[in-house]
Amino acid sequence: MGPSHSLRWGALALAAAWTLAVGVGLAWNLSREKKDILALARIQARTFSDKMLVYRHWNARHGGVYVEVSPETAPNPYLAGVLERDLVTPSGRMLTMVNPAYMLREVFALESRFYGLGGRITSLQPINPSNAPDLWEEQALRALARGAAEVSEAVDSDGDGLLRMMRPLLVEPACLKCHGRQGYRVGDLRGGLSMSVSLEPLRAVRRSHVLGASAGAAVLWLCGLVVIRFGARRLGSSLLEGRQAADLAHYLAHYDSLTGLANQAQFHNKVRLALAQVQKSHDLAAVLLVDLDHFKKINHALGHAQGDRLLQQIGRRLAAEVGERGTVARLGGAVFPVLLPCIAHSSEAAHLARSLSSVLSAPFYLREKEVAVTASIGIAIYPSDGEDGPTLLQNAESALHSAKTSGKNGLCFYTRGMNADAMDRILLENDLRRAIERRELHLHYQPQVDARSGRLVGAEALARWNNRRLGAVSPEVFIPLAEETGLIRPLGEWVLFDACRQGRRWQQQGLALPVAVNLSPAQFHQVDLVQVVQSALAETGLDPALLVLEVTESTVMRDVGEALETLKVLREMGIGLAIDDFGTGYSSLASLKTFPIDTLKIDRSFVRDTPQDANSAAIVSAIIAMAHNLSMKVLAEGVESPGQLEFLRDHGCSVVQGLLFGSPLCSSAFFDYLLQGRPCPQDPESR
Repeated sequence: MGPSHSLRWGALALAAAWTLAVGVGLAWNLSREKKDILALARIQARTFSDKMLVYRHWNARHGGVYVEVSPETAPNPYLAGVLERDLVTPSGRMLTMVNPAYMLREVFALESRFYGLGGRITSLQPINPSNAPDLWEEQALRALARGAAEVSEAVDSDGDGLLRMMRPLLVEPACLKCHGRQGYRVGDLRGGLSMSVSLEPLRAVRRSHVLGASAGAAVLWLCGLVVIRFGARRLGSSLLEGRQAADLAHYLAHYDSLTGLANQAQFHNKVRLALAQVQKSHDLAAVLLVDLDHFKKINHALGHAQGDRLLQQIGRRLAAEVGERGTVARLGGAVFPVLLPCIAHSSEAAHLARSLSSVLSAPFYLREKEVAVTASIGIAIYPSDGEDGPTLLQNAESALHSAKTSGKNGLCFYTRGMNADAMDRILLENDLRRAIERRELHLHYQPQVDARSGRLVGAEALARWNNRRLGAVSPEVFIPLAEETGLIRPLGEWVLFDACRQGRRWQQQGLALPVAVNLSPAQFHQVDLVQVVQSALAETGLDPALLVLEVTESTVMRDVGEALETLKVLREMGIGLAIDDFGTGYSSLASLKTFPIDTLKIDRSFVRDTPQDANSAAIVSAIIAMAHNLSMKVLAEGVESPGQLEFLRDHGCSVVQGLLFGSPLCSSAFFDYLLQGRPCPQDPESR
C-alpha cells in the first residue's frame, strides 16, 4: 500500500476519532445539563420544603391555628379528642382549630395551583387515611427511618418528568399533645414532607443551553473535519514534495540536469559494471569522448541559453544514434563520453565514431537559424588502453586532444605516447602559471615606421617567455595555451601594465613613442576592462595618447553593441584604437564606420603574398582605399621584403611593421636602436 493510501486511511481514522470525541463531549455536556436540571429541581424542592417546615414549626409551637368554620373549613374529626377544638367568639362566630398538617395541606394546594409545586405530609402511621403514602413515598419513609437525611429521585409520571423529594418530619414537644397518644416521643420520625417538582419548566429554560451546546459541538466537529481534510492534503503535499525532492536528488545524483543524459558518476558506474561483464566474456569495450569544436564561439555568438538548447539537441542525437548499443553521458560543457561495451573489434568503435560525426554534421536550428557544428572524438579501448574507467577516460581525453590538435572534426585512437604529450602540456601550463605569478615573462618591442619617410612612429609590445626548463617558448605555443586555460587575463594585464611603464620611461627620456598593446578577446569582454586600463595609466603616469590598444576584428564583431560602448569609453580617455588582423573577421563597412577606430592593421596573411598574388594584392589595395575613405590610418603587418614595402607605399599604406625593419627587441636593445638613429629603407635598394 502506497503512502497516499496510508495517508487516506489515516485521515479517515482521525476523522472517526474526532467524531467520537465530539460525540462523547456532547453526550457529557448533555448529561451535565440533566444533572444541572435535577440540581435546580432539588434546590427548588428544598427551598419549598424549608418554607413548609418553618410553617409547621410555627404552627406546632402554637398548638394549631383557629379559623372560622365555613363550608370549606369544617371541624377536623381527627381532632375530636381535643377539648378546645371548637370555640365561640363573643360575637357569636364559630371557630375551629386547624392543626399543622391541615394548614400545610392548604398551603401545598395553593403552591400547586400557582407554582406547579406538589407536596404533602405523609406517614407510615397516618391518622388521616388520605395521608397514606404511595409506593415511592413508602420506600422513601423507610429510607428516612434508616437514617437518611433526604431522599430524592427523578421519575416519570404520566409522561411528565418529576423530581420527587422526601424530607423527614420529626416530633417536636408541641406535637405530643396530639401525637403523644400514638406513642411518639420528641425527636422521633413522625412522617415525611413529600414534594414533587415538574422538570419540564426547568428543561425549557435549559433547552437553549442544550441547543447552543449542540450547535457548538456541530461547528467544532465540522471545523475539525476541515482541519483534518486540509491537514491531510497539506501533509500529502509535503510527503509528495519530499518524495519529489528525493527523486530529484536521486536524479541529479545520476543524470545531467540539462540534457537528461547520465552524469559523470552514473557513467563511471556504468563503465565499472560493463568492464566487470566483458572481463568474464573476454570481449572488448570502448570509451569514446565526443567534444564539440569551437563551442565557445557558438555560446558567445548566440548566448548561453541558445548554447544550452544546442547541447540538448546534440545529446538527443547522440543518444538516438547509440541506442541500446551503449551509454551516452555528459561531463559538462560540450563533452559527451560514450560507453560501447561488448565489442569484438576496435573497428566497431571507429564505425560508431564516424556515425556520430555524421549525425552531428546535419544542421541544427536555433532561433530559426541554421547552425553547423563539428566534433572531435578520442577513443580508448579496454583492456589495451586501460583496465578501469578513470584510466580509459583519461586516455580517451588524450586521444581527443590529439584529434583537436590535428585539425579538429576527426577521430583519434589512443596511443601510449599521447600521455607523455598530455603531461608535457600540464607541465607547460604549470610553468606558465608560475611565470605569470613571478613576473618571469618579458616584453619585446617591434618598430612601426612611416611607410614613406621611414620615421619611427610607434612600437608594438610583444610578450616573450624564456622557460628555465625548455628555453625560449614561442608565443604561438603559450598564447593559445593561456587562452585555453584562462591565464590570458592575468597575462594580458601584466603586458598592459609593463608596456605602460616602458612607455612612461621613454617619455621621461624625451621620446614620446606610442606603444601598442594587444587585447585578447577575454580581456576586451571583461566587465572591468576600463577600470584596469585607467589603473595602468594612473599607476605608470603614461600619457593616454601614447597608448594604443589593438583588438582583433573577430573580437569586436562578436557583440557589436557591447564593443562599440567599450571603444567609445576608451576613445574618450584619449587612447588610440586599432583593429588588428583586419580582413579575417568578415566585418561590414556599415559596422566598421560606427567604431571610433584610428588604425586598421592588415593581417600578415594578405601582405605575405603581395604583390605576386593578384587576389591578395586586390584585397590589400581595397582595405587601404576603404580606410582612407573612413579617415583611418592603415598599418601593414609582416612586411619582410622590399617588394612588399614598395607595393604598400605605392597604394598609400600609412605605417608598416615587419622583419624588414627589425625583429622584436627587448626594451634596452630597442632603446639602443633608437639612439643609433638607424634609418628605415626608403626604397628596395636601401636595405
